[in-house]
Amino acid sequence: MNLAFNFKDELFWIHNVLPPKLYKEMYVEYIKNRKKLNFKKTGVYWFTYKEEVDDMSLSYGQSINMENNVNNVKIFLEKYHIIIKHNRFVNFLNSKFNSHLRLTKYNQHLAWHNDAAGERKYSVTYYFNKTWRESWGGELMFKSKDEGSGFIPVLGNSMCIVKCGLRHRVNAVLKKTHPRLSIQTWIDEK
Repeated sequence: MNLAFNFKDELFWIHNVLPPKLYKEMYVEYIKNRKKLNFKKTGVYWFTYKEEVDDMSLSYGQSINMENNVNNVKIFLEKYHIIIKHNRFVNFLNSKFNSHLRLTKYNQHLAWHNDAAGERKYSVTYYFNKTWRESWGGELMFKSKDEGSGFIPVLGNSMCIVKCGLRHRVNAVLKKTHPRLSIQTWIDEK
């Protein structure tokens, strides 16, 4: 794991998150089964207009019990949780993880929000896509109240940890043949 960028200890962009073998296994499983998984519109807690809801990303596992999941999703997420729990940049040792798969297709996006809900402390987005071009969109944009803004491009086997309260959004995917594939994780204190 390598820290690529740190914005005021509110956003961390980390490369080489998973060991190469596990990354490849998870990526292949996701690609193979993404059409079989029952993706639904991503549920959000912030105010949205109807046209925004119509263009939101899709999620698998956001509001279901993973006990009966298929295609090794629960097994892979358990391995993923162990790895992010022990990252050396943010202390997650006494944290609870809630993860689901995200699929963001052409023209889908998420509007500005801050992920603050209940006991949530952080959100983590893990990027699967092995191939992604800058012109395909899907970037995570962020802005603080008074100290700047920026974006994090989509890069396979990297993750972006965002402290709740930092405003961010996901830009629309601009490539019709390549959806943005990710794991979304919400982290609460136990």
